[in-house]
Amino acid sequence: MWETLTQHRERTTHAWLFKGPQGVGKTVIAIEFALYLLSEDVADRAKVHGLFSAGSHPDFHVLMPEQRCVEGEGVLEQYAVRYVSTGRGKPKSVISVDQIRQLIERVSTRSHTGANKCVIISPAECMNANSANALLKILEEPPARTLFLLISAMPHQLPSTIISRCSPVDLREPDKHTARVWLLDQGLPDADVDVLLALSGGAPLRARWLHETGFLEHRREWISDVLQLMEDHLDPLEVAAKWNRSERLIAMDWLHRFVVDLARVIFCEHPENLYNPDVRRRLQDLKKRINVTALFDVSDTLGRGKQLLESPLDQDLIMEDVLIRLSKIGVNLQP
Repeated sequence: MWETLTQHRERTTHAWLFKGPQGVGKTVIAIEFALYLLSEDVADRAKVHGLFSAGSHPDFHVLMPEQRCVEGEGVLEQYAVRYVSTGRGKPKSVISVDQIRQLIERVSTRSHTGANKCVIISPAECMNANSANALLKILEEPPARTLFLLISAMPHQLPSTIISRCSPVDLREPDKHTARVWLLDQGLPDADVDVLLALSGGAPLRARWLHETGFLEHRREWISDVLQLMEDHLDPLEVAAKWNRSERLIAMDWLHRFVVDLARVIFCEHPENLYNPDVRRRLQDLKKRINVTALFDVSDTLGRGKQLLESPLDQDLIMEDVLIRLSKIGVNLQP
């Protein structure tokens, strides 16, 4: 992928869309490509990398939702915070039109270094309709030597007008053997690698992140809670209160995949790929005692809930609604 991107220094395109699932390296390669575009030549790259790492490169611009700026601590957040107004109410979960307007104003002037100016927008699908329309205008008539790198795990949520003005950079998961060897080289325990890869959908960077955050330990508790909910042994409101607020989006994403696994087991005799392969036997035990209609209702609710958790709506009510519905999928369970 890198060789393809850097094959020709002079390019006619001024915008790229780095797309693919979470954890396959979209942001890593987009940053490296941005630094490559900001460098005049090989000798200039060390200087560019130094300025970038210090968070002080004047021609490097980043747009991301205010909420992610507040929660993140990476270099990109250092650049993105220049375009948000933190400290006033709940942080926004979208890239606003005001951010795009600020960006247009800043990149419309000449570059400070005399080289290219580079803009990273991540996640690009967090633009609302107004901000996407504002960006479209500058993509149609970009300022001189200004290059745009959009990053998205959900490109289908972007307007077709934005997609059509970007060169696609399509990243996919590596084969399982390559990912496994890399994760072992990163120091992950052999006993956990296959489960972590399955949980991450084969994305090695996400698998490593799950390991570093102690996800498997949290999942063990969540599995116990979910199974007891389905057996009507726990109150869904108590479980909602128990699941940590800071972990709810991760828990909701995992729960969605758990429900998908349950549907796969119900409709396929021997499903090859499960997100939770180590609990296959438990899922098999449950499959004949599940209300399928209620299961699909939970799946739909989870899909909406993951988006709503990042909205101004009450997180407690969203989580309670999901878990109440989940507790009803086992109404056919018999002693």
